[in-house]
Amino acid sequence: MAVDPWFQTWHPPPHLIADHNIFVPPRLKNFSSPEYVPRSTNTTKGESRHTPADLLPFLLSLGLVDLKKENPKKNSSRPRTLITPKEEELGYTTDHSIFDDLTTISFGDKENFQEKTGPFRTRYAWKQLDYDFHSSTDRSAAIILGEFVPENNLPLGVEVWKNKLFITMPKWKGGIPATLAVLPREPKEMSPLLVPYPSWEWHRTESCAGLTSVFRVQADDCGRLWVLDSGQIEITIKPKQVCPPAIYVFDLETDRLLLRYELPKDFIKQDSLYSNIIVDNRDGDCANVHAYLTDVWRYGLVVFSLRRKKSWRITDHLFYPEPLAAAYKVHDLEFQWTDGLFGLALGLWDKQKEDRILYFHPMSSFREFYVKTNVICNETGWDKVKDAFRVMGQSRGKNGHVSASAIDKNGIMFYNLVTRDSIGCWDSRKPYKRSNLGVVAQHNEKLVFPNDIKVDKEEKQSIWIVTNKLPFYLYSKLDKNKINFRVLSAYTEDAIKGTVCDPNLAYPDSFANVPDGEDCY
Repeated sequence: MAVDPWFQTWHPPPHLIADHNIFVPPRLKNFSSPEYVPRSTNTTKGESRHTPADLLPFLLSLGLVDLKKENPKKNSSRPRTLITPKEEELGYTTDHSIFDDLTTISFGDKENFQEKTGPFRTRYAWKQLDYDFHSSTDRSAAIILGEFVPENNLPLGVEVWKNKLFITMPKWKGGIPATLAVLPREPKEMSPLLVPYPSWEWHRTESCAGLTSVFRVQADDCGRLWVLDSGQIEITIKPKQVCPPAIYVFDLETDRLLLRYELPKDFIKQDSLYSNIIVDNRDGDCANVHAYLTDVWRYGLVVFSLRRKKSWRITDHLFYPEPLAAAYKVHDLEFQWTDGLFGLALGLWDKQKEDRILYFHPMSSFREFYVKTNVICNETGWDKVKDAFRVMGQSRGKNGHVSASAIDKNGIMFYNLVTRDSIGCWDSRKPYKRSNLGVVAQHNEKLVFPNDIKVDKEEKQSIWIVTNKLPFYLYSKLDKNKINFRVLSAYTEDAIKGTVCDPNLAYPDSFANVPDGEDCY
């Protein structure tokens, strides 16, 4: 990630520096795992039912189980929270029994197996990505011409709408034939070929009318897919802005393009990278919609009004990275990123106030911030509101880097802790402090660098995660013989059950605000 000389001499306001005291949470509850239940419980005379112990040699032979000594921990007054520093140093192991890490073998299903990771199950998993070319001849030609280099393809963004699941593949390097693909929501196989969306033709054009390099997408409440095309290629080599950043809006029922909007030229700064989008449509209104876009490398927020077909760019010092949070460590890989404004999440619509909160954070930060959307949707008045952009309570502590976040219909925020191999949660009705920040899942193999997160729009909502080992892709090399990419999902109510984010659980200090002067703005 390039750093200009001006940034090296920049000094942030004092309140931007995060509290780097490592947070030691309350002890974890010792939650027992559910008993293994074989898929078929029918037995004939003379047959015996198998127990988990009977299956252990078989699972060990497949390499599906790694026996480790577990130290049982005493029950505590709090459920799962942030993992302790000692546990981090030991490889992020958590206090689960051996059967939490088992791969469940399902017989008679369309899938050969489905991994279980806490409340999550793996929907898709790939060692390398591949595409549904028209023919094997087309695939071979693409490889020969360098248009398809399997090891250069990496999934980054995810979105789900009804029976469709979308995956984005930004053009970090050459040899990426399609930048947006679609798969069935319900998997028919574990490692399917990616189907370019909306068609191959959208990815083969040499003009800027097609899709160039997509980082994130989002489906709105009106059956439309909003696609943010960065227009930038070869990002890891020498970034090239070959097309203007643009918003594409597709009808999800017909897959037809409804709108294409290019960002104004003066919004494209030197080294700009537009990498995230979130859509704000309220109370069933499909016309008066706003989209919020982040410029992660030049620290800006763009607001686009669908009704007016117009956009404006907003800046604030809270969009900048925290210098002390620019150092990352994922397992044994250390690197530095000076990424600014990146993660966005929309709070629930307040009908009385006719407003909602936009939560945001820089990638290189341990803090969460917020602003009222009525402020930023005012093109000419947003910069006249004093202290409109504010910090949330406490920092997440050291290694509290978060990529993406999303809020469900009950006001629970889910977020990716990229340097902790974890998925976190927070009940937005409670103060933002460390004792209210929970962990819904953690695994140092299946959740390595959880990059994107979405909450779907089903009646019974699910969280969707894509993990991609991005730092190893950028600075090392991925092992093509191991699973490198996963799409996982979990029901939101299952994910928060027994955590500090569970609305059914409360503690004496849950709603106590952070005292003035204690790690707050």
